[in-house]
Amino acid sequence: MQSVVLCLGAFLVVYSCTRRSLTAGLNAVLTVGYAYGIVRANIPQTFSHFIFDAGIGGLYLGMAWNGLSPIQRLRIQRIRPWVIALIGWPVLLMFVPAQDAVIQLVGLRGVVWFLPFLFVGALADDDGGSKLALWLAVLNLVALAFALSEVSWGLPRFYPYNDVTYLIYQQNDVVPGDYTIFRIPAIFVNQACYSGTMVLSLPLLVGTWVQRECTRRERVLLTAGVIAAMLGVFLGASRTHALLFFAQLLTFATFVRLRASNLLALAAVGVLVGYWVFTQPRLQRFTQLDAGFIEERVRASANASFLDALVDYPLGNGLGGGTSMPYFLQDRVRNPVGMENEYGRILLETGIPGLLLWVAFLLSALISSPSERTGRWRIGRRLARASVALFFGTAFIGAGLLTAIPAACILLYMTGWLYVPKLRPLRVTADDALQWAHRIPG
Repeated sequence: MQSVVLCLGAFLVVYSCTRRSLTAGLNAVLTVGYAYGIVRANIPQTFSHFIFDAGIGGLYLGMAWNGLSPIQRLRIQRIRPWVIALIGWPVLLMFVPAQDAVIQLVGLRGVVWFLPFLFVGALADDDGGSKLALWLAVLNLVALAFALSEVSWGLPRFYPYNDVTYLIYQQNDVVPGDYTIFRIPAIFVNQACYSGTMVLSLPLLVGTWVQRECTRRERVLLTAGVIAAMLGVFLGASRTHALLFFAQLLTFATFVRLRASNLLALAAVGVLVGYWVFTQPRLQRFTQLDAGFIEERVRASANASFLDALVDYPLGNGLGGGTSMPYFLQDRVRNPVGMENEYGRILLETGIPGLLLWVAFLLSALISSPSERTGRWRIGRRLARASVALFFGTAFIGAGLLTAIPAACILLYMTGWLYVPKLRPLRVTADDALQWAHRIPG
């Protein structure tokens, strides 16, 4: 009963916020996404798995109710055909009964439910992006507070051991030889989701922080959010996301031109976080990375099983045949096939046509999307483009990229944001306005 009430509450709160503004609705649904993991862990009921889905439903319904202005229709014009194709193909596969009906519904959710966030990103304007970044800074600080509390008081106080949290308690390899130290999930579903969400929040945080329009109070909040995100990467102790974070820093240092004051401030933040990481062994799991680990990870994910799946499942294994299922549905999957490869998951779910659609879409997003050379968000867009490329470029060495909560939504938001056409403001002089006024009847 508790989980049903939470689903209903998430839906209504997000819907009412979206009716006020798209930014308010997006902030609300991401709040639900941040809290989803710890709530589900402490209320391990069937409908707890759908709290975030209910919140997203409120966002979508609120957007549909508000409708679109002419400018908003123009903003989504380039990306609309792609979203229709990416959603339409899995919907057609629903009529191919390769899996149990319930499994197909869950599988359909896994491949299409988050995709409208591409529209959300395309609809967001400059002010909306800044407000989102400020709220992400607040959420990152809340997550860090929980993470530090779990370090101090122990993980079981926040995440009771049950079927939902089983995998969290298997990840106790932070310090070699000491299996009593766990990776920290903060308030997320698992530790990797914590690290990944923190990495994905950085382009928006930094992109807002460097803007001249940012006030001193906002810059203080954003700085705290950036520090919280950086520490979260190492508290979650995901080596893959640590690599992505370092690649982000390299991109930032190589391709982004900053004012000297901003550069010095960010360098100070980096030194502060680096000192803490250097003095805390539990934050140094990334140092276990070596060429052997990377080679083994690539071999395990991009191996012959992916090629076999191309031959054995040209139209997929049925919706749900490649998605990670809740523990209470796993026995209903026919011919279960697992693969630590996000592109392999897309292949198993939607077949070769679905995989080709995704590859074509990503190439379009990264290559043909509008330039970010001008405007207040030019640095943020450049960081977003690099982050989208990094995450999708490494998706073949892990699964769950497009189903992670709420990381997948932030990633799709930024991908849709890259598609926005460059709209230049129209300047109207007083003489022009007077001429137009004479042409208005009556």
